[in-house]
Amino acid sequence: MKNIPVMVLVVWALWPALGTCAPVGYSLTVTTAYANGNPFPNQIDSVFSEPDTGFIEIANTGGSTFSGVVGTIAVSAFAGDLSFASAPLVLALGAAVSIAMPDNSASVGGFNGPAYYYRPGVEIYLDGTLSNATGSETVSLLVADRDIRSGVWRTDAYGLSSDSFVLQGGDPWGFDSGNAFAMSQADGVYVFSQAVVPEPGSLGLVATALAAFAAARGMPRRWLRFRRG
Repeated sequence: MKNIPVMVLVVWALWPALGTCAPVGYSLTVTTAYANGNPFPNQIDSVFSEPDTGFIEIANTGGSTFSGVVGTIAVSAFAGDLSFASAPLVLALGAAVSIAMPDNSASVGGFNGPAYYYRPGVEIYLDGTLSNATGSETVSLLVADRDIRSGVWRTDAYGLSSDSFVLQGGDPWGFDSGNAFAMSQADGVYVFSQAVVPEPGSLGLVATALAAFAAARGMPRRWLRFRRG
């Protein structure tokens, strides 16, 4: 009971920081593959695709729960708009969903620009909210196929080299690289992540609270004693 006044003083000093919304930590991993059949679980689209095509996995690999929509921006040069948007969904820690690219994504001339030019390729997005026990944050995340890298550089029959563009067969300009080349690609991986870093203002409030605590500990006990009515 003797420490109650001290604790009241510390909570009073910390209250502004405790009531402030701050960014939350998260890790969301996007993996791309080119395969005969979906190598990932929990496919959420049902479009027609050839046996050999590109596949995407979006996995919650730590920190917070994602609530919102995921999808692709995939306007092909030869087969029209192959984009996809999910219904609202929730990805808890450890959960994952997958998307199959329509048709054969290696033979439609590339994505999101003129045929046979260097373009971003398929773009993958997550729009929604990330939340955990400490707060929540609205996010709008996007990454292009050109930036989802396997780390394994290869040169195709057209003399073009890349370690990305997995969804369009590994050719950065959208040429059809052939099934043997496309199927032998290593998976591409990209991680959206954010670490929680205390804001300077919050650090200042914590320092103030600690100083108040230290001062209170040094006060004469009679100063901290509640008066009886």
